[in-house]
Amino acid sequence: MRHPVCLLLCLLSSFTQAQIGVNIGLPERGGTYIDLAKENYRWNNLNTASAIGSGEVDTKGWPTVDAQYIADFRPVAEWAGSIDDPEIYRLNVSGVWKCSFHGQGNVSSSAGGMVQNVNYNAANNLTSFDFSVSPASNGLFLINIGNTRRTPNDPVNSGFTDFKMLRPGYTDDSQLFYPPFLALFDSIHFSAIRYMVFTDANGTDPTYPAVMEWASRKLPDDASQTSLPTIDKRVGGCWEHVIDLANRTQTDAWINVPISASADYVTQLATMLKNGLNQNLNIYVESSNEVWNTAPGFEQTQYNKAQAMALGITEQQNHARRTVELAQIFGTVFGQGSLNGRVRVLMCTHQPMLKWWAEPMLQYIQNNFGPPANYLYAIGCQTYFSGGADPAESVTKILDDCHASITNQITEMGVNEAGRTQWIAKANAWNLPGGFVSYEGGPDHGGGSTTNIANRIMAERNERMCDEMRYNLDDAFIQLGGTLAMQFTLTSSYNRYGCWGLTDDVTNPHRNFKFGCIKSLLPDPPSGIVELIGERPPVVTVSPNPSAAVATFKVQADSGNLTLSIFDGFGREVKSAAVSGGQCTVATDDLPNGLYIFLLRNNGEGLGVGKLVVQH
Repeated sequence: MRHPVCLLLCLLSSFTQAQIGVNIGLPERGGTYIDLAKENYRWNNLNTASAIGSGEVDTKGWPTVDAQYIADFRPVAEWAGSIDDPEIYRLNVSGVWKCSFHGQGNVSSSAGGMVQNVNYNAANNLTSFDFSVSPASNGLFLINIGNTRRTPNDPVNSGFTDFKMLRPGYTDDSQLFYPPFLALFDSIHFSAIRYMVFTDANGTDPTYPAVMEWASRKLPDDASQTSLPTIDKRVGGCWEHVIDLANRTQTDAWINVPISASADYVTQLATMLKNGLNQNLNIYVESSNEVWNTAPGFEQTQYNKAQAMALGITEQQNHARRTVELAQIFGTVFGQGSLNGRVRVLMCTHQPMLKWWAEPMLQYIQNNFGPPANYLYAIGCQTYFSGGADPAESVTKILDDCHASITNQITEMGVNEAGRTQWIAKANAWNLPGGFVSYEGGPDHGGGSTTNIANRIMAERNERMCDEMRYNLDDAFIQLGGTLAMQFTLTSSYNRYGCWGLTDDVTNPHRNFKFGCIKSLLPDPPSGIVELIGERPPVVTVSPNPSAAVATFKVQADSGNLTLSIFDGFGREVKSAAVSGGQCTVATDDLPNGLYIFLLRNNGEGLGVGKLVVQH
């Protein structure tokens, strides 16, 4: 029989044997929020049939005119008369959506469902209605709100506020995030979540020398968490929701700080994260995203170029300078010893640019600020692989090409010499504590081309894709010495623009094999806990279990210096208490929902181990 301490250590090591995280977007396919309006901002002026403009909304983004709400869940590109997905997979949007807004108006539907049970409550100036959607719906919703009065004293056509459209089965959105979306993170223990797409880091910076100030950031009570160009808030989800999701999932947060954010913005952001994130969570900090990328939509690249020119340095040097600046600010806010501990600053660039970007950036830091390891936790690039470029390629041939694509990236001996082994060697040569990371990666069958699109999509759903993902993440990354691989992305539709998602439906994650593949690389702790705990009689019991507010532990052990510790799924101690009179109580109301391990010790020696479920 293994000793309880050995048991705990063995169990916790299984949680961290593979460091794999995931990028998330907004919206996730199938739902991020309970309230659809938080992830979908599409309004037409009902009177002109054109998209609502900046002069037709208030300071939060709500229409000040009669408006039509548009939601479109259809497969790409059904609106143009074709569908890329050979399976024509549709999200199930049927049921009764509970809708409301502050103000008065006549509500009707042009497509997607039936408006029913319209009611106006004068006491709180609230109009509510049901939007009933049949299983035969193709997913295009058009809801018309006309003859509006924002308040009873306002004229007709004055708009409304606080529009909500709650998913079937929900009557309020007090939980904020859609439970099936959260369930994905309860079922798989990612090492980190990267919020680049969620916060819309690409293409949201102003033109240099303008800066982004803290006062202009996205707020929780704005009309939506997606881009709001009508009020010049092109960014995505607010930082408060990043903190909420990180705490709820108990997963380290990887954030992308806007390149144009002022020093005050960065300081305020670091302060919010320090005060809001659970103290057991780490923060990965990256300057914007792909500042080397010259494709349309990457305005941060142009900002970096212009700023570099103004400072009289190169693009690479400016990216390095900005990264150090972030490290200095975050280090000051979080305090001495935080850098390369809880705060982990990353410097990322394009894989072929090891010699042309990564090395000059590291050298610039060395020459101007001192050893890069004083500021940087790791360097990183992408780990994508692809196949299926030719018109007639079968699914098998596409997967063969994917395997070859991964193999070719392990060691690149061409002019770039930028294979993964070279990246790892470079990180080690500069003594970076976090080594080499991948900020994005996975099968890449996008680009917008419809060539062989059916087979490209079916290759993504083939069981063998799991083998290629394992090869890419394990053999060709972790086993080589890579430290943290970030998959792109959690969910997406599968179409000509990419099949990035581990699944294409948050309510049905195992529709294909990719989600299960990652899950197998990151072992699910509950089953392991149950098996291992079952090997010994209990020395300590807990009630209630699940616990919502307070857990009481009763100990069957000799007296002594008894302490009880609670660990989260990553092996981090989150609570501890002294045992007196054969028991102790621990508050659990500040712990996120999830599975925890408790360990009883006497003068440091383990006596008993068990599991605790926290469920509020």
